[in-house]
Amino acid sequence: MQSSRAPWASSSAAPPCNVDTGHAAAPRAKRSSAKGTRWRRTAWRAAGLIAAATLFPALAHAAPGPGLGNLDCGDDEYFKPFAFIQNPQGPNGTNVAVMVRGYFMTIFAPDSGHPPGEIGLYDVSNPKSPVEVKHIENSDTDVFREAHSMPVALIDGKHYMALQTISGMQFWDFTDPLAAKRIGHIDLPGVNGGDYENVAWQSVWQGRYLYVAGANRGIYVVDAGDPTAPKLVKEVPTSSTGGFRVGPLFALGDYLVISNMDQGGAYAVLDISEPEDPALLAQLRDLPRIYAIVVGGNDRIYAAGRDGDFLTHSFADPTKIELVKNAPIGQDQLYAAAQDEFVFLGRQNNVVKVDMSDEQNPVVVGEGTLGRPNPDHGQVTPMGNLIFIGNDHGTGSAFFCHQRGQDTRPPEVQSIYPKSDSTGVSPKARVSIVFSDYIDLETVDTQNVSIRPAGGEPLDGIYTYAFNTLSFEPNEPFEVDATYEVVLPAGGVSDVMGNALAEEVLFRFSTGESIVVPPPEQPEPATGGAPGGGMATGGTPSTTPPPSGGQATGGAPSVGADVPSTGSSGGGCAWGGVAGGGAGAAWGLGLLCAGFARRRSARRA
Repeated sequence: MQSSRAPWASSSAAPPCNVDTGHAAAPRAKRSSAKGTRWRRTAWRAAGLIAAATLFPALAHAAPGPGLGNLDCGDDEYFKPFAFIQNPQGPNGTNVAVMVRGYFMTIFAPDSGHPPGEIGLYDVSNPKSPVEVKHIENSDTDVFREAHSMPVALIDGKHYMALQTISGMQFWDFTDPLAAKRIGHIDLPGVNGGDYENVAWQSVWQGRYLYVAGANRGIYVVDAGDPTAPKLVKEVPTSSTGGFRVGPLFALGDYLVISNMDQGGAYAVLDISEPEDPALLAQLRDLPRIYAIVVGGNDRIYAAGRDGDFLTHSFADPTKIELVKNAPIGQDQLYAAAQDEFVFLGRQNNVVKVDMSDEQNPVVVGEGTLGRPNPDHGQVTPMGNLIFIGNDHGTGSAFFCHQRGQDTRPPEVQSIYPKSDSTGVSPKARVSIVFSDYIDLETVDTQNVSIRPAGGEPLDGIYTYAFNTLSFEPNEPFEVDATYEVVLPAGGVSDVMGNALAEEVLFRFSTGESIVVPPPEQPEPATGGAPGGGMATGGTPSTTPPPSGGQATGGAPSVGADVPSTGSSGGGCAWGGVAGGGAGAAWGLGLLCAGFARRRSARRA
């Protein structure tokens, strides 16, 4: 059954399941079967369905939703839980969360990989009062396990999501979140409901390929270009991936970064330039015991250590993983997440925010706790100035503020794959962009994230997203011996709080031996009079014609932080005024260039 729960009409009414009253929910009997209790839940939720239809008739067709409210965080919310997300009818544990088409989504499931699961979708336009607008519980969710990732793909105008089950993966259509449904599934050999073995532990979607971590089974490569009919194309055993059970995994361009989980730490980098045939490039073993990793900007791997170690490694050279720092942050760390210059660590007993501005001296700058018995502040999801703490122990998950005030910081591009000015890139390559924050997929399209032949039109293809990494694969392979550029205009892509990129970002790569950029089209020469003395000096071309004889001046040069960008720097072109004669004369337009404005590279990502 799929059902919708509605907000309650007055404060005197019984609270919905997602509103915390400060009291623990009454214990309930263990669920004996998927079907045995569903009829009781149907009756319990019937009132919610009627109320939803009466109070919010538009919700049935809402797509996208209202988005995440930009809360003005104060001391009362700073590293304190201010809104709990709960499912008192059980299961009540959560892990990862996402924003999908303007709604907050998480999966309720028991700890340790057991079924069943349920989907909760929330209106978080006021994060202090989340309202569950859709709850999905049916035979499809009955085989869910706890989710460690929920990757999304944009294919032919639809929004799809890959979700873990006890036997493999399901594919759901979330184009209209309030009518979400399973549209495909695949059972994977050897996956049979395990926790750390024989399990689909985590997945990452890159272009048409879904890579699934199978723990002791290695990695499954699934062709998910058609999510209604996914196909297993290869099983990669652990003997070919570094010799350890595979848990967290992250696809970045031609590289797949993986680690083990809940054992002595081990990493590996795989070459996926042939996406159906991953090949080992580098591995690192015998590290302190870790639970999970996250990949951040600047080719960094951050690992949460179970014995207090917080590890930072670099794979800037993908054939050699190198230690940057082992910082004794302390306590039992479980999951990590990256945002801006910070790393969030979900520990067993609390969550901490670590400032990584100085990698050799990580500093804890914030700390908070759920304040619930038997907590697990495990999987952490930063969203602007908020962070969601997924507690799979089932005693309540919640939103915190991790900074005061509203979030007004625009997202930035931290890393790009292939690297800027790379040559010899495989025609089968996928492009990956690591952002400083979690982005709003509603702002991703061929205009805001344009992958195109140099000087040409944007390519059509598949965009995929997980955590803070966006990837793209064209519908047809890149041409051989050709230069491509990736352009993200200022004001285009936004984070989940609505802050847009402040500067244009542009980088190029080539499938040949060199970067070849066609010259810009020359403007038609002006006619009709003597040109004015319009001239640009050192700045972005003026887009407004100055008066005859006027001068256009560009802004001060800008320096990109991590990737090639276009700011107010470069040679500069300007409008030249043309004098006419008589009252009916019009000025002609001539583009005079002392040197065409160039997009300048600051530092390579």
